[in-house]
Amino acid sequence: MTQNVKNAARYEPDLAYQAIENLFWNPGDKVLGQRARNINTVDEVPDGPFYVNRAGRMPLTPELVARAANTSDGPAPGKWTVVSAKSDGVTPGLSIRDAANQLWFIKFDPPGWRGMATGSEIVAAKLFWAAGYHTAEYHIAQLSPGNLVIGKDTRITPPGKMPRPMNQGDISWLLSRADRDPDGTYRVILSKAAPGRPIGRIKFHGTRADDPNDIVPHEHRRELRGYFVFAAWLNHVDAKGINSLSTLMTENGRTFIRHYLLDFGSALGSAAVGPREGWEGYEALVEEPGVIGKRVLTLGFNIPVWRTQQYVESPAIGRLPRDHAMWNPEAWWPHITNAAFRHMRPDDTFWAAMKLAAIDDDMIRAAVAEGRFGDRASEEFLAKAIADRRLRILLTFLPKVNPIVDPSLDRDGRLTFRNAAVDLAVADRAPAYRALWYTFDNATDQATLVATTEETRSPMLMPAVPASEYVKVDLAAVGGPEAWSKPVSAYFRRNSAGWDLVGFERQP
Repeated sequence: MTQNVKNAARYEPDLAYQAIENLFWNPGDKVLGQRARNINTVDEVPDGPFYVNRAGRMPLTPELVARAANTSDGPAPGKWTVVSAKSDGVTPGLSIRDAANQLWFIKFDPPGWRGMATGSEIVAAKLFWAAGYHTAEYHIAQLSPGNLVIGKDTRITPPGKMPRPMNQGDISWLLSRADRDPDGTYRVILSKAAPGRPIGRIKFHGTRADDPNDIVPHEHRRELRGYFVFAAWLNHVDAKGINSLSTLMTENGRTFIRHYLLDFGSALGSAAVGPREGWEGYEALVEEPGVIGKRVLTLGFNIPVWRTQQYVESPAIGRLPRDHAMWNPEAWWPHITNAAFRHMRPDDTFWAAMKLAAIDDDMIRAAVAEGRFGDRASEEFLAKAIADRRLRILLTFLPKVNPIVDPSLDRDGRLTFRNAAVDLAVADRAPAYRALWYTFDNATDQATLVATTEETRSPMLMPAVPASEYVKVDLAAVGGPEAWSKPVSAYFRRNSAGWDLVGFERQP
C-alpha cells in the first residue's frame, strides 16, 4: 500500500553538472550486473509512478496510439494569454493559458523545417506512451499572432538583461525565430501542463528522500534501464533528466509523485533547431576518455559508421539514415548517458524488446500520421524507418537471453511455452528443449530435483512428481544459441483446477 507524500522538494538537475557527473563519476550503485529490483514475481514491471503496462498487456489499437495521453481536442476556443516566454537558448517557446484557464506550452519549428521538430515530438510522444511511459497531452495547431494576448503580469528576461514587462515587440522577436507559413500563421505544438504540482525532474540514480514510496534505487528500476531501448529506437538522444517532469498529485484521497517523459523535439530526424546531425545517436555529446584515447591511437583512421552512411533529408522530417538494415542498437548513444543505462542487463533489454514487438506497423503509421508532416513520401519513409529500427532491436536483443515466455502447466500436466525469438522470426528454431522438474518448498526456498525431460517443442509432459504444493521447472534450449542454454525458471502452485504460474526468473 502506498503512503502519502508530504513536503516534496523540488529537484532540478544542472545540465553541465549532470554531464560531468555521468562522464567521470558514474553516480549510483558501483556494482554493475545486478538484477532489476522493482520487478514482480513473474519478471514483469508493475504499474507505478514511472510506468504503466500498455504494449503487450492491454489491447492496443492504432486509434489508441494516435490518441495516446490526450484527453481533449486541444486548447479551448478563444484568445491565448501569454504568461511566460522562453527567450534564452536556441528555440523559442511560450506558455499560455487558454479561455478555460488551462496552461499549455507552445513550441515551434525552426525556419525552413516546417513540421520537423513539432511532428517528430508528436510521433515520439505517442510511441513512448504506447511503450508504457507517462507522457503529456500533445496537439498540433496553427497559431495566428493576433490570437495572442500578453498577460498583465507577464514578464520576460531578454538574453543578458534584467526581467521586465513583456511587450508586443517581444512576441514579434520570438516569432521571428520560428518557421512562418505564407499566410502569416505558425505551425506549433502545444503540450498540456501535466496534472499535479511540478516538483522537478527524474533522477536516474538513487531515490527521492521525500517520497516514502520510492524505495528502489532508480538505476535498479527496469523501466528506466529499458528506457535506453526505446530511446535508441526513436533516436531520442536527449533522454536526460532535464527532459522529464515529476509532479505531486492527489487522486482518490492519496498524494503521490508521478514521473513524466517530455520534450522529444530532438528525436527521429530532428535536432529541434535543425535536422539531426550524423553523429547524433552514435556518439555522446562529450566522449568518454577511453573513446578519445582510441581515436588518438588510431590517428583518426578509425572512421565512424555515421560518416559513411547515406542520408535522406526532408524539411518535413529532418535527416535520417537511408537504410537501417545494419543499424546496431547496442552501439547507440544518447547525448548524456545515466546510471540506469549503465546498469542495464540483457534481461532488461529483452523486456523492452518484447514491449516493442507488441507495437505493430499499423500503430507506428498511426503515430506518424499524427505528426501531420504534410509530405506523404516523407511520412512513409519515416514510418518504415521506425519499423526497421524496431526489427533491428528485436533481432539484437531477443536472442541474447533464453527467450522462453508464457509457460503454463495445465491440470493434465501439459507444460506449454513459447520461444519469443522464434515466434517473431528473429532466430531459428532450437533442435530441442530440456526441462528439469523440481518439487519446491516455498517456505525454505529449497528445490529438489525429481526428473529431467526433453522434447523437440512445446508441449512437454510433466513426469510423476511427489505430492507438492509447488513445482519448479527449469527450461532451456538444447543445441540453440549458447545464451539459450541458461534455463529460465518457472514456479507453479497447485490449485483445484491445475496449476498457477506464481514465479518466473530469467537470468542473462
